[in-house]
Amino acid sequence: MMERAYVLINCDTGCEESIIKELKKMDSIKEIHGTLGVYDIIAKVESENQEELKEAIIGDIRKLTNIKSTLTLMGAGDIDIGEKMAELIPDIIPEEKKPLVPTDMNEDEEYDDEDDDFEDDDFEEKKK
Repeated sequence: MMERAYVLINCDTGCEESIIKELKKMDSIKEIHGTLGVYDIIAKVESENQEELKEAIIGDIRKLTNIKSTLTLMGAGDIDIGEKMAELIPDIIPEEKKPLVPTDMNEDEEYDDEDDDFEDDDFEEKKK
């Protein structure tokens, strides 16, 4: 089974094309895409084992000229998503949905949502 990682690369402005050319020469790079946003390039890296994968990222990619930073996302392997989601759901979705109530209320008080209208007269006075 191949080990896989995705490396998000931030490089010096204007160097994206030359870095992509260098990355294409590497055997461990399986895909490369230029991106917009914080990171400039994303590379899919694959190797026979984690040690080779680590060497490709640290020894090859990160040592390229004009790379400012990288963020590596390691593959999680063969995870049965359905089984894992079933384990997570109780943490994500509470068993009983409770209505939101203001935190300054006592438990014995009843919540009246008619008082929720925002009166901006006080706000306008404070602005002056």
